[in-house]
Amino acid sequence: MRLLHASLRQVRLHQHLELRFDPHFTLLGGANEAGKSTVVEALHKVLFLRASATGRAVDELRSRLHSGLPEIAVGFEAAGARWELRKRFSGASGTCQLGSDGGVALQGAAAEEQLARLLGVEGPIEGRRHGQLPQRWGHLWVRQGESGSNLLAGPGEAYDLKSLVQQLQQRGAAAALESPLDRLVGEQLQARLDLQFTATGKVKAGSPLAEARQRCQEAQAALEQAQGHRAELESAMEQLQRIGARLQAIDSAERPRLRRASQLAGQLRLRQAQIGPLQQQFAQLELALAEQQALQQQGLNLEAQQQAWQQQLASLLEEQATHQAGCRAGELALLELDGQQRELAGRLELAQQLLDLASLEEEARQLNAHQQQFEQLQRDAQLCKQRLLELAPIDQETVRALRQAEQQLAQAQARSQAMATAVALLDADQSVTVGGQPLLPGETLQLSRAAELSIGSGVRLRISPGGGKANLEAAEALEARAQSLLNLQQQAGVGSSEAAEQIAGQRQELERELARLRQAAGAIPWSRLSEQIGALEPRRERLLRHLERHRQLRQAIAQEDGLPDQRDGLESWLDALRHQSSQAGLRRQQLEAGLQARRQQLADRIAELGQLERQLAQLGGSLAPLKQRQLVLEKLHGTQAALAADLEHRSQELQIQAGELGELKGSLQELLPEASAANQPDHGKENWVDNWIEELIQQLDAEKDGLLTSRGQNEQLCLSLSVEDPAAAVEQCLARLESAQGEREAIERQTLALQILQSLFHRARQEFSQRYREPLEEAIGPYLECLGSRDQQVRLDFDPKRGFGDFELQQGIQRYGFEQLSGGMREQLATALRLALAEVLLPGYDGCLPLIFDDAFTNSDPSRLRGLHRMLGRGLAKGAQIILLSCNPADYLEFATKNGSVITLP
Repeated sequence: MRLLHASLRQVRLHQHLELRFDPHFTLLGGANEAGKSTVVEALHKVLFLRASATGRAVDELRSRLHSGLPEIAVGFEAAGARWELRKRFSGASGTCQLGSDGGVALQGAAAEEQLARLLGVEGPIEGRRHGQLPQRWGHLWVRQGESGSNLLAGPGEAYDLKSLVQQLQQRGAAAALESPLDRLVGEQLQARLDLQFTATGKVKAGSPLAEARQRCQEAQAALEQAQGHRAELESAMEQLQRIGARLQAIDSAERPRLRRASQLAGQLRLRQAQIGPLQQQFAQLELALAEQQALQQQGLNLEAQQQAWQQQLASLLEEQATHQAGCRAGELALLELDGQQRELAGRLELAQQLLDLASLEEEARQLNAHQQQFEQLQRDAQLCKQRLLELAPIDQETVRALRQAEQQLAQAQARSQAMATAVALLDADQSVTVGGQPLLPGETLQLSRAAELSIGSGVRLRISPGGGKANLEAAEALEARAQSLLNLQQQAGVGSSEAAEQIAGQRQELERELARLRQAAGAIPWSRLSEQIGALEPRRERLLRHLERHRQLRQAIAQEDGLPDQRDGLESWLDALRHQSSQAGLRRQQLEAGLQARRQQLADRIAELGQLERQLAQLGGSLAPLKQRQLVLEKLHGTQAALAADLEHRSQELQIQAGELGELKGSLQELLPEASAANQPDHGKENWVDNWIEELIQQLDAEKDGLLTSRGQNEQLCLSLSVEDPAAAVEQCLARLESAQGEREAIERQTLALQILQSLFHRARQEFSQRYREPLEEAIGPYLECLGSRDQQVRLDFDPKRGFGDFELQQGIQRYGFEQLSGGMREQLATALRLALAEVLLPGYDGCLPLIFDDAFTNSDPSRLRGLHRMLGRGLAKGAQIILLSCNPADYLEFATKNGSVITLP
């Protein structure tokens, strides 16, 4: 398949563009935004996008500058014929026409299908599937920015994997990889597994395996239900037995026990009525004895308290005298400390004023230094400005313009030289002139336009170089470029871009130095510098006047310890004075706090003395009534000894009554063990036992009624569950489950065997499939040799499902993954792969395939470009058609002139 020509109408910025492609190599040059990438996209979409497509894929073709719908036509060779294709992208009403020089003329869907067959693809891409467009002939269409990408990292459709495998097999190296029987076995294995599993590996609904598992689940559920019925029947029968035993226990044991307990409860109430008056009399006697003992102990306590308070009163009087003496001493110490603090305050004021004077002098020195520094920075900045004025006003934009003009002049010279005619004078015995200028033997002259050749005085010839108007245009362009460069040089006042760059560098360095000086000057507070220096003298005079008032103190200090005259000494002296002042303040606080505490303690002692005297008076008033109450109690109950003897006699009588009462309670406890104090429902009532026994009888009656009802329900349940034999039903369900499990296990074993067989089959196929990579690696090798290194090899891997992968470059014994390589190396390696793929695929496309590179080699320096030219030359020699689009066509002009044609977009 070979592209011949193309026509674009209303496609983005192109209103009407006609292109004719060289059979071998076409260089399409143009500046950025000239529409080169638009040509690439238009050629791709006219071949692979359906004409009636809608959406983003078509919107990207529409022009925003020219009215009308996109229309693209292309001529190409395929299947031994010349074809003309024309598509008009107008949405659902889009049209497609395809005709050949053999008389074939198709339209619409028929044309789209025939085009797909010629291109070897499944069919045109719909608008809603425009995301698949980049995968169509992705190995042949290299868009801008994709030249360094790993083609093999994508899906196999991106590099025509199916056709590639067929061509590799036809080369002979992989002919034995997959026979028809192998394919048939693989397809049958996959078909049988597809009956059981979905594409994601899950069991397919309705498959034999799913149905067998469903039958197992149903049999398991039936078995669990039958086992539940059997367990329910057994539980109901056991419940009937427990109900019968409980009813018999209620009638034969529980009721007689409660009647006997009721009799014992009556006897217990009678005995409790007899012991009650005795307990009351005993309690009254105990209270009288306790009161006598309490009164006696209270009198002793009051007398002891009176003695203790009298001793405390004497102690408080002594403490009062001590605190009064302490207060007088504290007041004297405070007076002495006041004098010391006044002296320290005078010294502190003197020290601070001396330090302020030293600080003022230091500030004056710093401000004078800042002023000198600022004046020096101003002088340096003025010198930089003077040097900047002496240099020509050249910036980086001027340097770039000069370089661009020099490059354009070099390109124009290359084009003019490529189209000019060379005249060389080997030897002559007469004078020879060309265009009026002498030509000496051994000289060569390049002619870009017609000129007159004179030999001697009698021979005149006119020489016209080939190219006609194009040659003249090249010469005019050369003159225009030279004049443009000369104008720029004259404006800048330099002879070359190198000299301009040197001047621009000097200007930048001076501007940076000037900025640095301004920054340094900005760090100095120069705005109020003179004002600050002028304000220092008044401050100094005020400090000297204040110091004059402390002349006597300064003389006294100088005579005692010596007065510091340096700033550090003054600061140390001031810190020492502040410390002494702080210590004196702390001492004063401590003395004041101590004096306050003494005064507070003295006041507390005076208050305590008053309180103690009042308590002693109250205590004397309390002793008399206490002794009177003791006399009254002795007249009523006798002395404490007589009262204690009477209590002992009554205690013995109560113990006898309590023993008989305990025997009755023990008998009742034997009959009713649950009748403990924690279970007494009416604890505070005398007849709580009778009430509790009555509740137990009611509970027994209610329990009996409930048991009779439950017995009837369980008998009915047993009758309903025993209609069929539950044990037989369980055995039947168990047999069904075992049968279903056996069937399921057989299908699972068969399925597992198929999976293992398929895995082994794939493993064997994959081991043989490694041979696919060998012919492709051999096809890539010669292209790598074009780069000038023979120790570089590529390494690939092949998977029957995923295709080629693990694209690596081997240099010696080292291997590098594709992503580990530099940008330039990735571009060259990817180009070698694309050229090799095209070479392998050529037999399936009439011995030719187009490769289109859109600004593909942005990371290639001149050295790599030479290797790239050699690779492209090998691709052309093998039959590939290469269309290269570049915004720097000068890099490929020589190669294009030798191997094809050049097209320049306006």
